[in-house]
Amino acid sequence: MSPSSPARTLGAAPLTPRGLGAVLLGIALLIAATSLGRVELALFGLALILLVVGGWISLRLSGRVVDVDRALSTDVASVGGMSHVEARLQLSIRPVPGGVWRDALPDALRPVRTDASPGPSGELPPGGRGTLHVSYAVVGMRRGRHAVGPLQTAAVDPFGLARRRMTVGMRTPVTIVPAVVALPSLPGSPGAVGSSQLTTGRHGQGADNLIPRPYAPGDSMRRIHWRASAHHGSFMVREEERETTPHAIIVFDRGAARWGGTARHGGDEGFEAAVTLVVSAAWSLARDGYSVSVTDSDGAPIGLVESHEDMSDLLVAFASVSPRGEDTLHRLGSSGIVRSAAPVVLVTGRLTSEDVAGFGAVAAQSSRPVLLSARPEGDALERAARGGWHTARLGTDVEASWGAATQLGGAWAEAQAATPLEGAGDVGR
Repeated sequence: MSPSSPARTLGAAPLTPRGLGAVLLGIALLIAATSLGRVELALFGLALILLVVGGWISLRLSGRVVDVDRALSTDVASVGGMSHVEARLQLSIRPVPGGVWRDALPDALRPVRTDASPGPSGELPPGGRGTLHVSYAVVGMRRGRHAVGPLQTAAVDPFGLARRRMTVGMRTPVTIVPAVVALPSLPGSPGAVGSSQLTTGRHGQGADNLIPRPYAPGDSMRRIHWRASAHHGSFMVREEERETTPHAIIVFDRGAARWGGTARHGGDEGFEAAVTLVVSAAWSLARDGYSVSVTDSDGAPIGLVESHEDMSDLLVAFASVSPRGEDTLHRLGSSGIVRSAAPVVLVTGRLTSEDVAGFGAVAAQSSRPVLLSARPEGDALERAARGGWHTARLGTDVEASWGAATQLGGAWAEAQAATPLEGAGDVGR
């Protein structure tokens, strides 16, 4: 039997169909030899049985895969993103008799089979020893924390009679993070107007924006600006302008009452779209120069994004985020999370007119309040829009939902067609 047939050789039985047939035939011959008194039938039947037993013993004494070490080609896998599982199969000192291997994949990872990557299975080279390097491609299908493995191997003796199946190694944890979609800039944001990501603010320790001022008692001599002192005829010290970053806030309402019953297990499309929108908005706002705070509806912090490393941490945190039991949306108006003139993005599931009345004051404090609801009821969105919110229903196309909420309209669509957005694909890699 060829070892290139994983479906057959990875069976659990210690004998192949051929080996089982040989044993049954041998027993039948022994019975016939007893009945007919023919010694040659008994010898032939005994030889068949001994051949099968010998094949079984030879497999147990031959080499095998003793351990496996896996790693992803990327730091984490992402939903819709392709990664490669790199594995090292440690073979025993004794040469292996050949056979096949197959890695167990969770439902959240789908194998990609190409000429270069045949999938999570392959052949064990006859006579192999040492280390065998294998690789296969996978695509993330569902965010969360999952595991790859264990590895299963199967070998068949040269006559195809006996089979040895083994489970090798431990399961390897794999984190699948949400997909990140590059969203258009908010109107008026630093990225939208093409200004610097940093704006000049209060005095303090900063970069290279130096403003000399007269020396005052208590100033360190190391801060004396000698060139300015020579020009003014008196001691001058360096006063540096501190660069400040504009702030943006994303509020993710995780109250279980706002989402479907399957959201906790990743089965609610609305909740999954909300997760994608939150991380995508955080990445896009940070790209445009904002320091982005991601909080729950009661003001509890979830993450802060100011750099690429922060974004990676946020993605890992959102890999396993789920609804929680307490409904805290009514606390948003009194949470004090809104900073003066900061954009606020509120993402929620079910939304009623009564909910809007509870956080209506937030819109007055924000420079651009954006509200997206996966399940708005009645005239909730219309009422929020009258209160100053930029609103839209959140659908599975998060980019279209974002464009509708930020009122970018036809001009945004034309810009999208002319200049495709780039750059989100490397986030979390």
